[in-house]
Amino acid sequence: MKKIVAFPIIVLLGVFWGCLDKQGEDKLVAKVGAENIYASDVDFLKRIQPKPYATPGQEKAALENIIESLVIFQETKQLIGEDSVIENRIRDLEDRFWAQAYGDFFLTQNLGFSDERLQDFFQKNRKIFLADSCKSVDNCRERVAKALLISENADSLKRYVKKQLLDAQSAKVELAYVEASDSSSVRKAEEDLRAQKISLEQIPGLKREEFLSKMPRGILEIDSVYHLLFGKDSLAVGEIRFVRGSQSFVVFKVLLRRAPRDLPEDKQDSILQANFASDWAAFLVSKNDSVLESKYRLRYEPIITSEIRKYYEAHKDSFGDSPIDSVARQIENTLFKNAEVELDSDYVLATVGGKPLVLEKDVQKLKLEMPERFRIQYPRRRCVMMLAGWKMKALAAKEQGLDNDGLVRRIRESVRRSFYRNAFAGRLAELGFFASEATMRSIYERIGTRLYPNRDFASIRGELGIFAQTHDREFLYEYYLLYPNSEVTDLDSIKLAVFPQKTTIFSRNWFENYRRDLYKKYPVQIEDPAYLPRADLFSTQNLMLIADSMYQNQNLVGAYITWKRIMSLSSSDDSLFARAAYELAELDLEREKYKEADAEFAAYLRLWPQSALAEKSLFSRAFLLHEYLKNDSLALPLFLQFQQKYPKSEMIESVNWLVKDIQSGGKLGEELLQKISEQEE
Repeated sequence: MKKIVAFPIIVLLGVFWGCLDKQGEDKLVAKVGAENIYASDVDFLKRIQPKPYATPGQEKAALENIIESLVIFQETKQLIGEDSVIENRIRDLEDRFWAQAYGDFFLTQNLGFSDERLQDFFQKNRKIFLADSCKSVDNCRERVAKALLISENADSLKRYVKKQLLDAQSAKVELAYVEASDSSSVRKAEEDLRAQKISLEQIPGLKREEFLSKMPRGILEIDSVYHLLFGKDSLAVGEIRFVRGSQSFVVFKVLLRRAPRDLPEDKQDSILQANFASDWAAFLVSKNDSVLESKYRLRYEPIITSEIRKYYEAHKDSFGDSPIDSVARQIENTLFKNAEVELDSDYVLATVGGKPLVLEKDVQKLKLEMPERFRIQYPRRRCVMMLAGWKMKALAAKEQGLDNDGLVRRIRESVRRSFYRNAFAGRLAELGFFASEATMRSIYERIGTRLYPNRDFASIRGELGIFAQTHDREFLYEYYLLYPNSEVTDLDSIKLAVFPQKTTIFSRNWFENYRRDLYKKYPVQIEDPAYLPRADLFSTQNLMLIADSMYQNQNLVGAYITWKRIMSLSSSDDSLFARAAYELAELDLEREKYKEADAEFAAYLRLWPQSALAEKSLFSRAFLLHEYLKNDSLALPLFLQFQQKYPKSEMIESVNWLVKDIQSGGKLGEELLQKISEQEE
């Protein structure tokens, strides 16, 4: 089994997770095979991925995410069983699950309030939130947390608003200046500012500050300085002035200017309140590490003499005749920087309140999580700081009782199932995606060395399995997208040319069809009517209706994606695959993706030259080459082919005229435009 990596922190929570054991009342939403999905499962997904799932109208999408994860997980358990490497990895990550609950949920989402506080505030102020279509805390957690924050910090908000209004209503300048009681040093600074031969930082006594027009202080208390900066003929950016005050001399250069900002009076309060809450949240998160360090009395422990001596004895030749005392500090710095040099596994590197927090074995486990090329970027001290941060957040999370409602359990299970899904994908590849051994061997012996010249059979079982199960028409379609004018007819040569470039697409298509089979194996039953009707995302008939509805609503991107999915699911159905290919070309034409549309029409015509849609495809391709891509050398032969192939077409008169126009060098078109212009006049 490959090593399971989870560095630097788990970010897999938004996908592929499933339900947990339930206690108390929790509404059953759906059944997937032998697994149940509860309302709290959907709420948790909304919380870890508020965009898009907490958005009103996305409830069904949230449920589909969970359904899919449980379908895959049940199959994973059958294919893999319990994996000790994954389970050990999950145990090693325990502190990070708690840290995630504290940092991402308690601080960032809840702004330091418990779920119970948010729920209580929401219930008492439902009318405020219902106006925004917010039916529960999970639909608008951020808004509820910010509203509670504002309600409990009225004095702080008042001071913040006063300061922000002053800032907004003031003109602002940033100055580089030197102020002194003797004129000679100030004159010298003026020379340096004007000469620009040295940086501002190199000018003796220079300061950089921002000043507000409505809050004069410092050098702005000199009337002439204030007038130069904010008077009728105020200085522009880059200008320099020398000024004599009553008690000092000043030279300054204007670095930046900002005019007063107008806040809409009717929205002023809401804007400033939102800014207050956002700034408070940012402050809360940015300062939390230092707050916890102080609270728990974090101490980074020095390297003790015995470890220094051990290193000294092991590297004595590199120190020459230098005694240990003279190089002890050097060795200590080396050990802090280089985690590859291991200390005793139980060596204490950080403590809280005098108790061990981070041990050397924790650092070594963390290093093993990292890809080798990144390890040099993480010296021992950096690793210790990361680990200490996670562990302190874990302590804080436990103090807050963040697992009272199963939050940490859910995070843990989310990550476990993500790991298993990754292992599942690896196992599928090892099995050749269920292609027969004989078939894969035959392909390898026939073209394997040409396909992957530097890899043996065992290392490309996954690729061979996908190759074996990809339909010929998929190879041909992708090939003609790339090489629309190719004369190659040998199928193996075509497959060799296209497979390395399109492996991801072929793999995705295989997996979509595999998932369709799994949904039959683990049937879905919706228990909560609120989630009905449920769309069958593997029914091509249903998908065509969805694509058509999207098109009617001018959602061309959604329609394109849906037809792509239909194509993935229809490789064995020639007529449906052809229809999808045509619709994709038409949609790209409407989306003004002319190069892509040209390739798609070309591929369609190579594969289905006699189909009912070939006539329209040929005209569309020729026309877009002429009109949009300005490539008449390709358009003309296609129009001539159209004349020969479809002489009785309804479009033949248009084609005849376009042929004449191209052959005339565009003169017919110019004459037509001239006539239209004259008639309009």
